Amino acid sequence: MNHPISICLEDCYPEHESLRFLQCTAAAGPAFRLLLTRDGRVLQQESAPAWCRIFVTGDDRLGVLRDDQMPAGARVTRANRHVDLEIGKPVILCHGDFLAVPGRCFCLHVHGAATDVREPEFLHAKEPAASTWTRFAAAGLIAVTGLAGAVSCTRESNVNEKPASTVEQPVPPRPNPPDGMEPKDKVEPIDVRDAPPEAPADYH
Repeated sequence: MNHPISICLEDCYPEHESLRFLQCTAAAGPAFRLLLTRDGRVLQQESAPAWCRIFVTGDDRLGVLRDDQMPAGARVTRANRHVDLEIGKPVILCHGDFLAVPGRCFCLHVHGAATDVREPEFLHAKEPAASTWTRFAAAGLIAVTGLAGAVSCTRESNVNEKPASTVEQPVPPRPNPPDGMEPKDKVEPIDVRDAPPEAPADYH
């Protein structure tokens, strides 16, 4: 049976120092997807437009995958070498890898097997990460892009009123890993697979 893996995503360029370390759990099966969303958040067991998802493969490795509906933009960097994620081709992640998407660059810390799947939570926080993001956005400490629905009021609309057009948000640049954080020891080449060894759909 595949076991969840406890990880920490270190934001290399956090908007606030309290948002640097995000504790997460990766697991097998589509229901436990850990999404890196297009608005800069990390969501567990939710659906949202995303760049990629982190999961546990059928052979108990930590992987990241770009699904069919996900646009290009995610990149894994290890020892100054990088791989851009292709649709349906998972990349196996190792401790110390950098996972970058437009607007975010994370350093991956792998802590080992977990006993259960926990909602993402910032280090030292006593609440889910979603609540932390909402509080910081409401206080004006971080950008509210993608969080507007959680922190703003809405007005009632007339059934005959033409809906407002959706403004496409510009895609932010993808940050490069910071200097001085590369591993000192020899590392394995980046493993890219042709297909993910997923756990069965009825995995529990």
